[in-house]
Amino acid sequence: MSTHPFSGFLVYELKQNPEDFQVEEILKPEWLKESGKWTIFRLKKSGWNTLDALQRIAKESRVSLSEIGYAGKKDRHATTTQHISAEQVLRVPKDLSQALHLEKIGHSERPLSPEANAGNRFVLTLRNLIEKEEDAIRKNFEKISGSGFINYYDSQRFSRFHPEFRLPIFPFLQGYPETCLKLLLTDPFPGEKKQARDRKKELQTLWGNWSACEKLSGTKLESRIFSLLKKEKNVTSRTYIELISLFPEEELLMLLSSLQSLVWNEFVSELLGSDSSSGVWIKTKSGPLFFPEDSLIQTIPSDYNLQVPGAPGIITLEYSKKEIGFLRSALSRLSLEESVFKKSPFPKMKMNSFERNLRVVPENFVWEEFESDDLNSERKKVKISFRLPSGCYATMLVKRLMLRADV
Repeated sequence: MSTHPFSGFLVYELKQNPEDFQVEEILKPEWLKESGKWTIFRLKKSGWNTLDALQRIAKESRVSLSEIGYAGKKDRHATTTQHISAEQVLRVPKDLSQALHLEKIGHSERPLSPEANAGNRFVLTLRNLIEKEEDAIRKNFEKISGSGFINYYDSQRFSRFHPEFRLPIFPFLQGYPETCLKLLLTDPFPGEKKQARDRKKELQTLWGNWSACEKLSGTKLESRIFSLLKKEKNVTSRTYIELISLFPEEELLMLLSSLQSLVWNEFVSELLGSDSSSGVWIKTKSGPLFFPEDSLIQTIPSDYNLQVPGAPGIITLEYSKKEIGFLRSALSRLSLEESVFKKSPFPKMKMNSFERNLRVVPENFVWEEFESDDLNSERKKVKISFRLPSGCYATMLVKRLMLRADV
């Protein structure tokens, strides 16, 4: 990693209002039919993440969550439009009619999955801008329009990131499943309400007193886990492993995905940052990332894919000698063995390798003129819009746009 000073960002605010971050999911046309076993709904929401919204819709519609298909997940701090599918009519609870809206738009011959996602359209409003920094923003806009940006995973992917343990899966892989379980049950999410944070803090204090923890349970799963621990006479590592396996498959899959994403970020930063004079480092919640200068980004072919590490293991994947060297360096720095990707630690969950585009150039990247910011006195705001492929982070584009360093 670079020993050079980290670069900062130009002054800005994003998501001061949910309307400041608008996302519209693009469904592949071939998935939408006039007839089919599954009904496709357009879900518009504000202030809710996808899974929480679907849980409430499932309960109201008297179906299990697993019966609802979806093409992608959308953030809570945004106004979003996405698509979901089910074999029966879905309904929104009356008390959530202002935040969630469902509209039937057609049918499908199969339930929606990430394969149906063709990408996302974004309309973002950047606020609290300083007038004298407008020229720097314009310059960065031109660079991104022509060269794009590095396709890192952003902090939304690492909602469970912990400053000491990094991710809950790390202690699990290192032979400490109890620590993993404790993090899953007691570590607050960013933006969680004070009541929930206080309850989890109390659980941390009472950890080991399973009767007291059971009384504080906030979900059926928590109650079941603490009840089983209370009844278990000889709690072992195997006990904790079995309890972790009780978590929904979606959550276990996210543990694996966040591991792969973090390693990919570290790997790419090592690879691109080997010559730190050709760019700058920035600090993020999950670790430093290297932002190459524009001339280096232009040398990366637009169709260049780099495999995200996974099964069957890094030795058998198609990396160059240079790439495998930097990947090994990243794994070592994360205290991970090369064998970590040979098979999934959760038997039912796959952790396969897949290709990810290294450089992304946004489509239809447009911005409007700077205006006075109605929420921040004597500051400016600007609205930008663009389209990104599925799996790319608009917030990473914003980081590149608002980078202070002239690279």
